[in-house]
Amino acid sequence: MITNTVTNPTAEAVVQQNNQILRITLALTIISFITFSIILTSSYWVVLTYPPDFFFKRHNLYVVRATYGLIWECVVGRPTLNAVYDNKCDYHQNQVFNESSSAEQTLIGMVRTMLSFSAIHILLLVITFICGLYSIREYRYTYKRLTGMIYILTAASLVVCMEALSIIFRHVSVHLPYIYPPGTTHSYGVCFVLSWFIVIQLVASAFVFFICSKKRKGTFDEATEEEAMANLTVDLGRI
Repeated sequence: MITNTVTNPTAEAVVQQNNQILRITLALTIISFITFSIILTSSYWVVLTYPPDFFFKRHNLYVVRATYGLIWECVVGRPTLNAVYDNKCDYHQNQVFNESSSAEQTLIGMVRTMLSFSAIHILLLVITFICGLYSIREYRYTYKRLTGMIYILTAASLVVCMEALSIIFRHVSVHLPYIYPPGTTHSYGVCFVLSWFIVIQLVASAFVFFICSKKRKGTFDEATEEEAMANLTVDLGRI
């Protein structure tokens, strides 16, 4: 019968301190999840300023400014030069037509990549939180290291999503002048900046889990009998 008898009060204090740090890390992960869920539906990732009297065929408007997000884009324009400016939002085009040029097909492929990795990032955030909760409840150090690696994958998925967004504008500025005409400028918005904070938080959380997963070797280093049993070396044997 395994009991939870304290064998080393000092080690038990270290375990409790590490668990408290991990709980704070998971709380920050929840904040990152909520933040990304909000900015995912926003178009203020990239802000574009067009030259005067630029007619955007897709929106059928004379456009002066546009905001570009992961899901959709919004433009400020007017149907005629004498009309009042209006705001129009639409989802990104992600279908390939027969008459599409190779540059347009490349653009659609990058949009699909961006959308795919944004969905993967949300899924990995959920998995990371679940694994983090489990690793706090269990004493075995390998669970915390596995959670740390999942944190790295989660941060990498967001970096790929952001890089795809950056490549989109580099691509259209060179190959698609009817979307990005000469004289157009773009700058990264508040959502792009917040996404970098999320990446930093995820990478920092990974290192926290790695540090807290230090294996205490020896009978006198274990905080409780339960922890000692959980961290015993597993001998798989040979057939």
